[in-house]
Parts: sequence; structure tokens; C-alpha cells
Amino acid sequence: MLLSRVLSPVLVGRDSELSTLEDSLLSALRGDGGVVIVGGEAGMGKTRLVNALAARARTLGCMVLAGGCSEAELSLPYLPFLEAIGNYLTTADVRQLGQRLGPAASELAQLFPQLGSPSGSPTESVQAKLRLFESILILLRDAAGHRALLLILEDLQWADPATRELLDYATRRLRSTNVLVVTTYRTDEMHRKHALLPTIQGWRRNGQVELVELGALSATQIADMVCAIFEERSISPEFRDFLHERSEGNPFVLEEMLRDAIDRGDIFRTEAGWDRKAVAEIRIPPNVRDTILQRLERLSREDVTVLSAASVMGRSFDIDSLAEVAQVDGNAVLSALEASVSAQLIEEEERRSGCYRFRHALTQEAIYEDLVAPRRQQLHSRVADVMESRHDHAPVDQAHHLFMAGRNQDAVAMSMAAAENALQARAYRDAAELLERAAPYVADRAERARMLCRAGEAYHDNAESQSARRLLEAAVPDLERAGFAVEAAIERITLGRSLWELMRSDLARDQFELARVVLEPNGPSEALANLYIRISSLATFNGEHLTGIEFAQKAAATAEQAGADMPRVWSLTFLGGAEAGLGQVTAGFDHLDQSYRGALAGGYDFQVGNAVYNSIWLAMHLGRGDLVEKWTERIATMPQVGFEPWPTYGAAFIALEHGQIVDAIQLSLAAVQKGREGGHRKMGWRAEVLLAHALAENLRAAEAANLMPPTSTRVDRQDVIYDAMPRVRCRLAAADLAGAEHEARLVPPEACDHGSPVDAVAEGTRDADWLREFMAKIPAKGEVLGSPRIAAARGRLALYEGRFDDAREALASAVAAFEGGKLQLDAWHVGSALAEAELKSGHADLAKSRLQKIATDAEAAGARLAGRVARDTAARLGLEVGPAPETSIEPPMVQRVAAGERMVSVLFADVRGYSRLSGQSPPAELADRISTLQRWATQEVERRHGIVDKFAGDAVMATFNISGQSVDHTLQALRAAVAIIDKAALAGLPMGAAVAVGPAVVGNMAEAANLSVLGEVTNLASRLQGAAEAGEVMLAEEVYRRVREWLEAQQIRAERVGLELKGFEGPVYAYRVTTGMVAATTP
Repeated sequence: MLLSRVLSPVLVGRDSELSTLEDSLLSALRGDGGVVIVGGEAGMGKTRLVNALAARARTLGCMVLAGGCSEAELSLPYLPFLEAIGNYLTTADVRQLGQRLGPAASELAQLFPQLGSPSGSPTESVQAKLRLFESILILLRDAAGHRALLLILEDLQWADPATRELLDYATRRLRSTNVLVVTTYRTDEMHRKHALLPTIQGWRRNGQVELVELGALSATQIADMVCAIFEERSISPEFRDFLHERSEGNPFVLEEMLRDAIDRGDIFRTEAGWDRKAVAEIRIPPNVRDTILQRLERLSREDVTVLSAASVMGRSFDIDSLAEVAQVDGNAVLSALEASVSAQLIEEEERRSGCYRFRHALTQEAIYEDLVAPRRQQLHSRVADVMESRHDHAPVDQAHHLFMAGRNQDAVAMSMAAAENALQARAYRDAAELLERAAPYVADRAERARMLCRAGEAYHDNAESQSARRLLEAAVPDLERAGFAVEAAIERITLGRSLWELMRSDLARDQFELARVVLEPNGPSEALANLYIRISSLATFNGEHLTGIEFAQKAAATAEQAGADMPRVWSLTFLGGAEAGLGQVTAGFDHLDQSYRGALAGGYDFQVGNAVYNSIWLAMHLGRGDLVEKWTERIATMPQVGFEPWPTYGAAFIALEHGQIVDAIQLSLAAVQKGREGGHRKMGWRAEVLLAHALAENLRAAEAANLMPPTSTRVDRQDVIYDAMPRVRCRLAAADLAGAEHEARLVPPEACDHGSPVDAVAEGTRDADWLREFMAKIPAKGEVLGSPRIAAARGRLALYEGRFDDAREALASAVAAFEGGKLQLDAWHVGSALAEAELKSGHADLAKSRLQKIATDAEAAGARLAGRVARDTAARLGLEVGPAPETSIEPPMVQRVAAGERMVSVLFADVRGYSRLSGQSPPAELADRISTLQRWATQEVERRHGIVDKFAGDAVMATFNISGQSVDHTLQALRAAVAIIDKAALAGLPMGAAVAVGPAVVGNMAEAANLSVLGEVTNLASRLQGAAEAGEVMLAEEVYRRVREWLEAQQIRAERVGLELKGFEGPVYAYRVTTGMVAATTP
């Protein structure tokens, strides 16, 4: 599909501001109107925000009027009021309106002749003006009717004096009315002499209005907007940060940039989805640039000349350098700076005396691009010379200006120096970009190829495999043609590794063989040792462990002969991995340990991490939690390499196996982003598989299925070990038993040389004959045969064959090993099979208690699939375990509360007629309304010092006085209930609620569990809520006693009713309170 409009379909990043406006609208509905001023720079979304409020007002049956001020120097007095009221009069019955207005109609006739004859000749007396103002307010109150009126006045920065005066009057007269006026203005227009500025300052000082300021969106919010526009799940951090920097968080600028990029073909649609060119090719949109340049018309020609020179210097600049570059005296610079500050184009740096910066990067870019090319070059050359004379600038900055000035040879030398500095600082991407930029200006082909190869290596060191491949594939043939075969062969090793990371093992092997043909005849060298390590790794990845050992030993011997310590140490990592694949687990981990210690002593950072990652992965698939724990502790000794994706992947893998599902999802998502950002497809693939697995464990089956790569993406045999269990669990999460069987049968027996994934195969099938034949073919040997994963598979096979005592023995040993090694997720899943074996071997009590504990612990940790398996197993076996908790949407962070008894107030609220709404509303629309409801509920509860325990679809449960320190928690719970019901009405959701108060045990009952509130008070609140109609709050008797005075002060009537509630003996007396907001709600 093509986009007809590049607009975000949802309002992003304005929840707090919209909530403030919604509160003001609800206050107006209660007869407490007023004025809200929404400020923000042009394009920040002021109009979109007030339009969202207007939609909510219409939902509540409110009248909405709107008008705007004109940018023209001369405009009609009261223009926005004339527009808003004039439009209203075209639809009103003017005769009846005139009768209702009485004498005010003749006053208004001066502005609106359709209301009759004016009261007399126009006059400018103060009394006449006040009569006119009061008459306008009378008309607005009449238009509000029995609900409320929302009057929107846009672009107040252009308001005429009469409009400003009328609005100022309204700020003092709209209290105790049902009229809300919302105005917008541009803060970037508020220079010191602007006529509106004193008025706004007075409002702010006196508190006459509610002021809402719209700031820039964050990088995350920019990403959310882009995903909403293109209907994508995520964007790369690089693209996100680029768009955030260029748009500076301005929604309008972002949408214009994207629209212009689509028009220019910089962003385009492919069969696989949306794609884009390099970020450097995405330019500032012409209409945005023209708008910025219009603001320069306030400056003199001399000031513009100085500002143009500053734009060439960059976003920031100092006064002395600017004077030299612009070739003017200091007074001229100061004059230009004063004018530019007044025009809000630049601002003084806070922490750097004598330095200024453009307020917006787009301003600097627009002024820069308005310069003709020869003038730009001249100014860049001056900047480079000034930098040279001052010796206080980074070489990379000077190199940039030299290139832009066309002084390419000077720039190449400076780039080389800057790249060396970057490499020393491990700023690999900076180094790569410098070298790549300089290479085209090097005349000698061999030197140019060397420079590109160096850049390719830097990209590879920065985990940017695709960029490394691009440069190395271009440069290596040039090195060979120039007669430098050995150098080219060495670069082929990096190229081969990059290709493997891009999931092209076949091409990687070709590169390694080409390098081997050249390097072996030249005798032992560090490069040859590294090549043997890469060949060893490819062999091991494909289960060719004897070959893996052979080349790992060759690498060690070659490194020893060449006096190269790093590859000698590194080779032990791959020797250990291959040995473990042959069942020599102890010897393998001894060599991994030696590799780790040697790399740590030698300062070989990558090799330290490589040993740690391989050891954790190997231990996990062997089911050796003790070794996982040992190697996990060593992560702290590793250097911090933020660009590498594997540490995040490793942390996610550990969290998942430990049963920490929420953490696993978050970490997996971060690992996916890191893999995509660097183009490391292999690690990105692994991370996507892991994320799908974590989502499946959380019973988010549809998301997991959409994310799981197809089996055709497997490249190495080792990939089956990575994805077999995730694929089976994804099918089980979707209750697709046939699919799980299918996934199990796709696993080749030879892939189970480490034990895993034989346990996945046994979990996915219940065909005993096929499983017995499969297990007879697995090549596991030696110490691997003692893996608890093999024990779990043997136990399941015995269970399927009816050998229940054998099954219980094998499964019990597996569960004990998993629990002892803290591999809790495996313990839960295998534990359900053990419980079945226990029951069928005569131990029903053990089975029941085990399944109850698994269900409780797993669900509390977010491992909802393991919990469901336990409950399904219990049901199938005829065992009764405690009820499952309601499906809930839990917050990502769990508030830790020590368990204890407290007096608490509990709020339950639920949408009335939800099934009917579901049938009437499109799913996406209803989901958006429920999401909005949950946002509102969270805000209202937290505002009143409560916490949301859970969301269960359209229902909310909240608790107040968790700390035990509040004395008015019951009133706060009631006020939250009223606010939630009223705000839900804005989204067309009729809600009922209930509040109860009483003692309860409150706290986190398990390590990873969410907050629990246990006591009769929760049951009472839940039952009372079921008796509340839309717009009603049911109050328990004790609640009413505590809030009675407040209800009377608010003139809110409470009706005492007797109710028959399930689980309670006799009638339960409660009080029915109606909020009055739902009457005009239209579902």
C-alpha cells in the first residue's frame, strides 16, 4: 500500500497534557469553567491536541465552537470570537436565541446583525465595552445549554488588541460557569516586545488560567509516531535518533520530513515492507526551510551575513571565531547576535562563556543551505584555518571543513589522524566513517583499498556486518590486483566472518578457503591462526566436532610458532566447544576456562566476551545451571562494549531460563534492536527467536507467531538448537498440538549432540513409537548423556509408554537438576509431566501439590504458559487446583511491598455493556478506547496515592493506603472512582464502580509476583461493583460513613439500598452515588 497522507493516526506523547485538558472539560461540566492556554512552538501539535479534546467534548454532548486569529497585520476586532459565534449562529434558531438573550441581543447586534438592531450608536466607553463583553459571555453560556461549551481560539500570538482584552475579561468571569475556553499560541513568537507577552505573564503570575506547555517529543515518542504512520512494529535506533535530532522532537517537522522523503524516493515501499536510503540522504523539507528563512526578514543584511557564517561553523560557535570567519569586527558580531537572540534564532550557551548556539538544528541547516556553493566553500575554508590557528578543535571537525572547502588532500591527512584517535578510543564507527569519507581522494589504488579495508574492519568491530561486507567486497579485489595477495587474504577472514554474521555461511566458507590457499604456503602467522579458528568455528556450528577440534589445535600450534598469544588463547574456546559436543564436557569447560583466563590476562576484550558467551550458551543447553551461574558471574569482568548485541541477548536468555519472563521480553526486544541496528543478522535472528519464545511463555501467542522466523531461515545445524524449543512453545501457547508435533518432527536427531533440543522434541510429541526411534538416533555421548534435558526426554517417553515408575524417577532427577541450577522455566514445564507420572504411580497428593505450586509460581512470574500447562494437566488428571487469576495487563515494573495487614480501600470499576460495545465497534477502535481508559485510570489512581493492582480487559482494580499511613484513603478512592467514570464517558465507555474499606493482607507474596491484596474487602468491592449501573458508584456502609460529609458538601445524593450478594449472608446494605456524567454518552 502507498500512503495517501503522512500523518500519525494517533496522538503521541501528549497523555499528560490531554489529561489536563480533559480535567478542565469535566470541571466545566460540573459548572466550574475557565480558560486554558496551550503554548508551544509551531508544529508541536497544539491544534491536534485541542482537536482531540473537541472530539471528547462532542462525545459528552457538549457544544464545540472554534475560531482563529489572522496573521494579517490588519484584522477585524474580536476575529476568533466572530468566527466561532458566527458559525454557531448559522445553525441556531436566531429568533428564539434573541428572546433568551434579552437585552444582551441588542448589544451583540453590533457584531452580529442577524440578532437584531444595535442598542444605540457604537461607543468606545468602558461601560459599553463591558456590556459587550458580558453579552458575549451570556451567549456562550446559553450555547452551553445543560451540558457545557468548549470554545477553541487558535493562534493567539496574532490576536488583535480587542480579542486579547476580551479574553482577559473572560479569565475572570468564567468561573462558576459551564464554559471552557481553550486557546493556543506559539511560544517561539513571544519575543520581548510582543504585545501578548505581558498578558500571559500576568495570567501566569495571578493563576487566572491553566497553562499547558507542549515540549518536544522524546526519541522514543518520535519512534512511536513513525511506527504509527508506517504501521511498523519498530524502527532502528539509528533512524529513530536521526529523525529525533533532525526534527528536534517537532511532530509537524517529522511528518513533513517523512512526506518529503517519500516524495523524493528516500523512503520507499518494497515487497518486504518499508525501506529507506541512508539517513544522510534525507533532507529538510522545502516548506519547513522556507518558513524558517522568512524569519530572517526581521534582520538586516549585515546581521544575516554574520548568521550565515555561523551556520557554516555548526550548531555552536564562539564569538571570537565567528568574527574571524565572517571577517567583521566584534561590534558587528555583537549586533548580529543581539538581533538573532531577539528573533529567537540563537541562544547563549549555558555553560560556555562567549559561546552561542542555534536554538534549532533546522534553523542552522536552512540558513546554511540558502548559501550558494562557492560562498559555502569559502566560509568552510576560513573555519578550517581558524581551527588550525587555535589548536583547540578535534581533527575530525577540521577534516570536515577541509572536505567541504574542497581542500581534499589536507582533509585526507587530517582524517587519517582523526581515525587513529577514534580507533584508540574504540569509536569504531567514527573511524570507519572518516576512512570511508577520505578514501575516494587517495590517488594510489592500493592505498585506497587499504583505507577501505581498514574502514571495513572498523565497521566489523562495531558489529555493523553489512557495512563491513560492502567495503571489504569492494576493496579486497583491488588489493589483489595491486599484487598484495597476503594482505587481501587477511581481509578475507574479516569478510568471511561478516558474511557468517549475515547468515551466509556458504559464502563465509568460500572466503576462508580462498584465504587459506594464500596464507598456508607462507608459513605460520597470526593471520593463519585466526583463519583456522574461523574454520574450526564453522565446523562446530554444523556439528562437525572432530573437524572443529582439528582446526582449533592447528590454530594453537600455528599461533605458538608465530609467537601470537591472542589466537593461541582464543583457540581454546573453540577446542572446548567441540570437545563438549563429543561428550567431553569437563575437558571442554576446562579449555573454555583457560581461554577466558588467558584473554583476561592478555587484555583481549573480544575474546573474553566470546569465552563467556559460548560457555553460558553451552551450559544452558546442557542443562547445567551450576555452570551457567559460574559463567554469569564473569560477565562483570568483561569490558563494556555497548555496540555488541550478544551481552544483551545473553542476559535475556538467562532471564528467560530463570523464569523472569517480563525481564526476558524487555531484554530480548533490546537485543533485536541491537542486531538490526548493526546489521548483525545472525544475532538479530537469534534475538527474534528468543523474543518469540519469551512472548509465548507469557501466552502472547499471536505476537510470538508473527515474530518467529520461518524454519527456512536456519543456516547452520546449530540454529536448530537455538530455535527448536521456542518453536514448540509458540505452538503450545496457541494450543496448536498438531503444530507442536510438526515442529518436533522437523528436528534432525544429529542436532541433539548437546542434549538439547531432545527435550523440546519429547515435549512436542506424544507419539511413543516415533520418539523412541528418534532418541535411539541422537549422537549424544559421554558426559552429555547425564544432561537433565536427556533425562526429561527419557522420562516423557516412559510416561507415554506407561512406565510410570521409570518416568517418575527420570523426570524427578531432571526437575531436581533444573531447580538446583535455578533453571526455573524448565523445572516448571518438566514438573507438570512429573506430576502426571506421580499420580499414575500412586502419589496423587504429591501430584496435586506440585501442580498447584507450579501454577501459582509460574503465573506470578509471568510464565503463563507453564501455569496453563500445569492447570490443564490437573484438569486432565481430575485434580482440583486453585483458580487461575484473571488475565491481566501488568505494569513492567513491580512495586515491592512488604507483606502485612493494613486497613485499605479497594476500588473496582468495569465497563457496562462491554459485550454489546464489542459487537458494535471495530476491534482496533475498541482497543484504543480501552487503552485510553487504562491510561486515565492509572493517572487518577496514582494522583490520589493509590496503585492499580491489575487491569482485566475493561475492568480496573486499585488499592489505596498500601503504605498504611493515609487517613483519607477512602475519600481518595471515591474521588478516583468518580474521575474514572467521568473520563471513561469521554471515550464513550459507560462504567460502574464500587468502593469498600476494610483490613487486608497486602504485599508481594512471591519474589517475582505483583502486588496481592487478600481479604474480604476485595470480594465485597467486586460484588458491589457488579450491582452498579453506568455512572454509579456503590459504596459499602463503612465507606459511606467515612465520606458522608464530603458528599453533602458536594451536594451529591446517596441512596441506601439492600443487595443480595453472592458469598454474603442476608442483605448487604450499600449506598448508590450517581456521578451524572454518563447521561449524554454515546457508545
